[in-house]
Amino acid sequence: MKKIKLQHLRFFVAVYEERSITAAAEKVHATQSGVSVQVRDLEQILGLSLFERSSSGVAPTKAGDRIYQRVAVILREIGKLEEEVSDHSKYLTGEVRVGVMPTFARAILAPVLSHFLDENPMVEVKVTEGYSAVLTEMVRAGELDLAVVPRGELGNGLRSTFLETDLEILVSPKPLDGVTGGADLSAIPPLKLALPGLGNARRAKIDQHLSAFSGAVHSVLEMDSMMTTLDLVRQGEWCSILPGCLCLPDLENSVVHLHPIIRPNMTVDYLLIEPATKEATTVVQLFSDLLVAEIRKCCGIVRAHFLSTRMPG
Repeated sequence: MKKIKLQHLRFFVAVYEERSITAAAEKVHATQSGVSVQVRDLEQILGLSLFERSSSGVAPTKAGDRIYQRVAVILREIGKLEEEVSDHSKYLTGEVRVGVMPTFARAILAPVLSHFLDENPMVEVKVTEGYSAVLTEMVRAGELDLAVVPRGELGNGLRSTFLETDLEILVSPKPLDGVTGGADLSAIPPLKLALPGLGNARRAKIDQHLSAFSGAVHSVLEMDSMMTTLDLVRQGEWCSILPGCLCLPDLENSVVHLHPIIRPNMTVDYLLIEPATKEATTVVQLFSDLLVAEIRKCCGIVRAHFLSTRMPG
């Protein structure tokens, strides 16, 4: 059994509106015989007579009038679909799978997503938040197209690009005795410190500096949630050491106190990591460029804010 085709409908509408096979053929840029065949096919498929034919032309039957009303709606909807497809054809399509640390999820990721999706509404973006070890393995396994992690041992199957250097910030709920502006680890009093777990790439460096420069005995709580860490600090008893980019919303009018660690100068380097053997697609590269630019901008804001407190360490 034959099925109705779009050409059947368009030729039928042309004949209906022109009341002439000849005029309809000119309108749809087809032969008269071709138009006649398509209209007769439609009548056979529907089991209805759509036109009364005479030497002076054609006139629609009552069935033809009713079918025309339905077909007109169908063709309008098809026209809308074609217009939408045409509008969207100027947009890129594809998928971006990105991994970010909590450092960037708080203040950096949202403007990047907003900008990117406004410009590329047809691209599907999937974001995974996690710590460096998890993100690194996901990129290596091909589950992520890219991730940003602190500098560390990456192993095989990855390529990396240095992005920027961030400051490590001692965050406290109130001013610390003897600490004004930047923090000297050798002079800070014993603290209750909420620090990332041992699997975090920053933790080893933090432990190394505390051991080498701080004579105080600190109480340490392992906390692999930066948002919870910040909430804990705000409660009034705990302190933490956090990347400057995470502290961006707290630079002005914050309920916590921020002290860049200046003796020794503690910093964290950020790397963009990607699969070693897979070239980034156009949409992945566009997203990567936006994310990298935002990270570099925000690291610059942090450095500029604390410039007056920096000292050789």
